[in-house]
Amino acid sequence: MTPLLAPALIVYEKSPRWESELKRRFGVHDILIRPCRSAADVLALCRQAPGSVIVADFDVGPADVLRLLESLVRRRARVYPVVIGSAETAELEWPARDLGAVAFLPNRLPGERLAQVCRRILGTPRRSEGMTVS
Repeated sequence: MTPLLAPALIVYEKSPRWESELKRRFGVHDILIRPCRSAADVLALCRQAPGSVIVADFDVGPADVLRLLESLVRRRARVYPVVIGSAETAELEWPARDLGAVAFLPNRLPGERLAQVCRRILGTPRRSEGMTVS
């Protein structure tokens, strides 16, 4: 049996745009950014790291992302998909949400906004939002 890993940010995209941005934004945290170029890699990581956030960019191919979401539902994966779309794919927001996407974001969003969404889902505070002990 494969040991479980801590939740991570799994980034499914054609080229490392969001991966690089999230690495910059989460550099001070203990959040691992795991890039994937295939749905099979995403599915394997999801089994190993339950509770992870999957950032799936429709640039990979909308049908590929929707098939991935469907596979995650079928496998009852305990992950949180965030889909990045565009004006051209806006009509696919609700099918993606029906397949478990917890957020659907435009591809022109600032990196900090994507990082905020991921932090909220993972429950990871910003460095300046550190906890205080009383």
